[in-house]
Amino acid sequence: MGTSLSVETAVRQFDFKNNSVETMTLETLRRTHRENDIYGKPVKGIYHYELLEQAMNLCQKHNLHYEVEEIFAAQNKNKDQPGVVILPEVEKRFGELAVEAHVLRRVYATIRIKDLETDELTTTLVIAFHQNGIQTAIGPCVRICHNQCILSAERSAATYGRDKLSLEELLKCMDSWLSNFEVQMNEDRERIRRLKEKTISQAEMFAYIGLLTALRVSHDSKDKRLSATVETYPLNQGQISEFTEALLLQSMEKQALTAWDLYNVATEIYKPGHTDIPAIIPQNGAMAELLLRETLN
Repeated sequence: MGTSLSVETAVRQFDFKNNSVETMTLETLRRTHRENDIYGKPVKGIYHYELLEQAMNLCQKHNLHYEVEEIFAAQNKNKDQPGVVILPEVEKRFGELAVEAHVLRRVYATIRIKDLETDELTTTLVIAFHQNGIQTAIGPCVRICHNQCILSAERSAATYGRDKLSLEELLKCMDSWLSNFEVQMNEDRERIRRLKEKTISQAEMFAYIGLLTALRVSHDSKDKRLSATVETYPLNQGQISEFTEALLLQSMEKQALTAWDLYNVATEIYKPGHTDIPAIIPQNGAMAELLLRETLN
């Protein structure tokens, strides 16, 4: 019922010095060094590859056809707990920059569920494993550009933050999504229909850009009266500039933009190597919530 997208054994080294992000298969991820706590147990209660295997098992449990698509690992600038660590003593055994010598703390993976997919959309189960904890989400994915959609707060969960779950609760949440796969998929595609039907005038486009800026400023404000009002902003300041440029170019090419166009421009940004891995899922969900709220008016 399921596969890893390719069987790959050739990757022997990572080069995070020159690449901020490395891609790999599940087979390669399994070969990386396993990080344990002082009791010899996985730091997050589970290894990254085991988490993927658990997700695959749930897909099989519900008779879904799936494949492991993309697995990314990223470095970050945290000096105390960097996203990638190379262990010199392991390098001595396996060679310089060997896969086996790497501790990967910042991993992002997607599992494509192929049941009921169309020429435009498939469904993707997303897993983010990083220093803060574990995140997961499910939603439609635009096949041509591989843009992930997270169209409801009920379609994402994490082991940290305001609504944090235990690892066991997180897995139960994934199980619930997959057990109701067809119903939830149809609900999300109805949300996409609403986004496609919502026409955005040029004035509204500029209003959205201004609102995104206001949300970012409020979130980052030192005044708690502002910062307390925004838990997650859809885009940071650099992303807002990129988003604005892409929208301006689209508005020159299309007679009218829709809320779906705005969302797709944003989801093009929500990818490893472009957005920091812990921010991908919550920012995506925040943008969808913002746009869907307007389609109800």
